[in-house]
Amino acid sequence: MPDALTVVRIAGDGVGPELVAAGSAVIEALGVPVRWVDAVAGFNAIEEHGTTAPESTIAALREHRLAIKGPFHTPSGGTIRSANHYLRRSLDLYAALRPLPILPGRPPVLLVRENLEDLYAAVEWMPAADVAQAVKTATHGGCVRITRYAFELARKEKRGRVTLVHKANNLKLTEGMFLSVAREVAQEYPDIEFTDMLSDTAASTMVLDPGAFDVIVTSHTIGDILSNLGAALAGSLGLVGSLDSSGDVHVAEASHGSADELAGKDQVNPVAFLRGVVLLLGAIGLDDERHRLERALDQWSESGVRTVDLGGAATTADVVGTICGLL
Repeated sequence: MPDALTVVRIAGDGVGPELVAAGSAVIEALGVPVRWVDAVAGFNAIEEHGTTAPESTIAALREHRLAIKGPFHTPSGGTIRSANHYLRRSLDLYAALRPLPILPGRPPVLLVRENLEDLYAAVEWMPAADVAQAVKTATHGGCVRITRYAFELARKEKRGRVTLVHKANNLKLTEGMFLSVAREVAQEYPDIEFTDMLSDTAASTMVLDPGAFDVIVTSHTIGDILSNLGAALAGSLGLVGSLDSSGDVHVAEASHGSADELAGKDQVNPVAFLRGVVLLLGAIGLDDERHRLERALDQWSESGVRTVDLGGAATTADVVGTICGLL
């Protein structure tokens, strides 16, 4: 372990400050030597900085490479772009990893989502006053690296199968290229089975037979839908962590939004955020700390104590205190 890790903390919006405080407490309870660098991003940054993602925050992430961040509030419609959009594109955070704990007692389905292309490129225009159009983007290089990320993840986590979820039956060029590239990359990993599945079939399969999946790799839009579906099947969005990555740059978070209605009430389930911390620890090679935190989270889950989102009454502070006590 290095003398000290430098980790950027971004509180974000809504319940973000409570989640970042929870993550900070748990990392410190693990005994990880850490130096925190606090930075601002999100809807609350607009008044002071004129943007949801100040350049000083992006610069801090470029310098220090590791971050934990709260969710961002982004209005639907209008012209305000999510800070996630700027952070991901500025730092080339092309891969999002979201483990979905759908089946109790079984390893989670590892969902790998391409993070920059597809409709997330947000290339839109209006050729006429009553017509709006958007471009779905796919590049050969983007398809290669996200597929290779999924196979490398499968090998690291000792998983036996990678499934590409796509819509190549209709989108012959973009999704068709993704499928073609994935088949080529799969040949580099003869020890891992490769399959593919249409997105609508994958949605029903995730409900009816989630054990059919091991590692899923997919485009941004499909990944968004499958991520929330998997979280719902697991019981709550409050159970699924997320890690955005590119090379040695990693940003950990919960997979859910800002949940403004819960802000400041000590009611948000911190488990999703702490699962994001697990992913961060694993990505930087702190395997002992990763496994300790995983075990503590699993023990909490098995205890039967439930937060509000799971139909219980345990507070954020209750969960954090219990987890820290189990470490």
